Amino acid sequence: MKNLSSISTRVLIEKTIICFSLYSIISSIFKTPTFTASESAYLLIITIFLVVNDHIRLKYLSGQYSFRYYASFLVSNLLSGILLFKINCLGSQIYNIFLLIEIIVTTRKLPWTVVSLHFIIFFTALKAAGTSGKDILMSYLVIMAIIYLFRNVLLEKAKIQTLNKELQSVNTKLKNYSQKIQELTISKERTRIAQELHDSLGHYLIALTMNLEFADKIVSKNPSEAKQVINKSHDLSKECIINLREAVALLNDPAPQKGLLKSINEIFENFQQTNEIKFELDMDNKVESADPDIKNCLYKTVQESITNGIKHGNATFFSIRIRKSFEKISISITDNGTGCSEINKSNGIKGIEKRFAALGGEVDFHSGLDSGFTVEAVIPEIADL
Repeated sequence: MKNLSSISTRVLIEKTIICFSLYSIISSIFKTPTFTASESAYLLIITIFLVVNDHIRLKYLSGQYSFRYYASFLVSNLLSGILLFKINCLGSQIYNIFLLIEIIVTTRKLPWTVVSLHFIIFFTALKAAGTSGKDILMSYLVIMAIIYLFRNVLLEKAKIQTLNKELQSVNTKLKNYSQKIQELTISKERTRIAQELHDSLGHYLIALTMNLEFADKIVSKNPSEAKQVINKSHDLSKECIINLREAVALLNDPAPQKGLLKSINEIFENFQQTNEIKFELDMDNKVESADPDIKNCLYKTVQESITNGIKHGNATFFSIRIRKSFEKISISITDNGTGCSEINKSNGIKGIEKRFAALGGEVDFHSGLDSGFTVEAVIPEIADL
């Protein structure tokens, strides 16, 4: 709105000055006693033709800077020069200066040839009218310098406006990118929470189910042991609730804080009361010094492998080996489940793959109809975190 207002004000001022100069020219034509009627009519026709030519050029040819534009400008320059020679008044001088302003300010590349012709006509007209050549030259140079400085100001302003538009465009793009990143971040966090719920709650629910089933079997024969199993089930349900809160709150996983060995043994303890699941663990103590993200990945892999082995393969024995050598950490988990001829990757298996891939590691799954299920993975000790 401010730009439109300033442009409208500038145009109004320009038109006012042009109208004043035309009024001055026409008044001088009628007030000069030496002019005959035919000379006055001749000068009026030149003035009218000059105004019409300028109007057509500024309305239809402005911005094109073609041959027709420059031809029209030269015609106006010649006609204004004639008026300046015949009527050396303030109006004719202003009109000539406005032509100079037009050719210097509005053109992209300064046409020095046209400017030179304007100077020649301006100088010749005033010199013929009796003005000193030195005065003409000094006046023209001052006017030229002022107009040229004004042109530079306008060019700088145009550059700033262009840069502002580009900046606004970049800001708009950045806002769009920021919104997309925010959406992707939210989606990633949702996926993380879903994976956390699947891994943690799935494991605890499987253990809870097995403990309750075992308690149901022995409650009539051995009530005291059944009570212990029920108490363990109660503890598992509490752990399940705690894990749920941690997943939703996006807290750090407890495994690296407790130590990897202790956290894995806690997984084993969840099935200890049932006496139906056996575990064998061979873990290199040097693994405890690994990055927390690596230890968390190993912990989640053990947890998910046990959950899948019990749930899908009815496994009763798990052998787990975690070794560190040559700046690499390897893990192998084998169970004695029923196995399968074709591995259908569930959310849990996909979660294992994503965790190892994120840390620059590799994971492979093996199974056969009579060979149980095996998870083998390798991860660099210095992961790309």
